[in-house]
This record gives sequence, structure tokens and C-alpha cells, in this order.
Amino acid sequence: MLEIRAKKKLGEFFLNSDLTDEGFICLTGPNGSGKSTFLNVVAGTLTLDEGFVKVSQRDVTTLPPEKREIVLVTPDSYIPHLQVDRHLEWGARVKNLEIDPEFVSKVKASLGISYKDKLTSLSLGMRERVALGTALISKPRLILIDETFSNIDNRQMFVSEFRKLCSESKIEAIFTTQFGEDANCSDHGYLMNAGKMKKLF
Repeated sequence: MLEIRAKKKLGEFFLNSDLTDEGFICLTGPNGSGKSTFLNVVAGTLTLDEGFVKVSQRDVTTLPPEKREIVLVTPDSYIPHLQVDRHLEWGARVKNLEIDPEFVSKVKASLGISYKDKLTSLSLGMRERVALGTALISKPRLILIDETFSNIDNRQMFVSEFRKLCSESKIEAIFTTQFGEDANCSDHGYLMNAGKMKKLF
């Protein structure tokens, strides 16, 4: 369960949004509506002016990003010089987790990761698949996905597979998108507009 009350002022923009939900959550809205700002305050890369972030009843509001058990994935979330397999295990190794080869193989098969090059030589969509796989293998409590599905081929099929892996691993997720139809792949949908959030289903 996620319990979030987020207030943050950035210049003329004011984020004032609440979310209490669980599962695989879609956040839609136009550019500039506050989707990325919301994810960044949840991740801890932006400090809240007022409010709280609770993940599985654990209050992480005052914790630094690396202590929150939250991973934020953006289209730039990759380490260019790492080979694919080493990258996939990187987050787990940083956390000193034991690597489960069967789970790594399952993630690769489910997410269509069959290539081995360095990340810098891959297409944007391929890099995003690897970044999302890396997040899963690091076993956080929550994955935040900021427009990272957008450049992936067969997007809705990929999102459905990613959702299934999250569910099996008991990982919650919030993903932002400008494609309204992506909400069909989620448990719950929210619309962000001018810093305010409205639950759609």
C-alpha cells in the first residue's frame, strides 16, 4: 500500500496531490502537469515542502533516496559502459543481494532482452528494457517509471509483462505516460493536471 501526500512549490508551479492505493498504477496527464515532480518527491530526489511518503506502512519521508527501497527509472537511467548482463545485476549487487540466475533469466525472457552489447551501443528502447529489468532484479518495494515505456516496441504487451513480474515479486509501481490507452494495463489510473491528481479508477 502506498500513502502519499505531496506538496511542493517550484517557482509558479504548485504540486498538491494525494495518492492512497496499491498495485500497478498509471499516472497520465499533459507535459508540465506535475507527473515527474510527483515521482521525484516520492523518490526523494526532491524534498517535500509538506506531506509524507509511506510505502507498505513504512514512513520514508525523511530518508535519503538510497534508503527508501524505491527505484526511479527514467529514459536516462542506464550506465553506458556496462554490458547488458552486468547492468541487469548492478542494482542487486549494490544492495548486496544474492543474485537469482533463474529470476534474471525470467526477467530477460519476459522483457525481450536477448542482446549482450554495452548499453551505450543500444537503441533507446533496448536501453529502457534493460533499465527496467535492472530495477526489477534489485527487488525494491516500489518502482517509479517516468515515461520509460514510451520508446519500447509492442509497448502495451511489454507493460503487461512488466506488471506481471511486479505482481509476482510483490513490487508496487507507478508509471507516467502521455498515452491514455496505457492505463488499460494498470490496476488503477490517475490524471494529473496543474499539480493536482484525480483518481479515474
